[in-house]
Amino acid sequence: MTENTTTDLKRRAQKAILNDTRTREYGIEVLDDNGIVTLKGLVPSHHVKTAAESIVNKVFGIAGVINELHVEVEELDNSLKEKVSSE
Repeated sequence: MTENTTTDLKRRAQKAILNDTRTREYGIEVLDDNGIVTLKGLVPSHHVKTAAESIVNKVFGIAGVINELHVEVEELDNSLKEKVSSE
């Protein structure tokens, strides 16, 4: 895949995320490696995480999606569990 194709896929995936009301406000980072798109960032719910993956999967030319988005609530829950277990 050429660099222009890779850049175009990344741009189209970012645009799709920004055009959807479920995902536009979370600053989701999109990385592309020869058609395999990786999503990174922090989102407030599993609903937003799965929505982002679904949106990008529908972009023409995307071969696959690696969803590395972290759900903020889980991060908080894990911090609280660690704090309680250390006391």
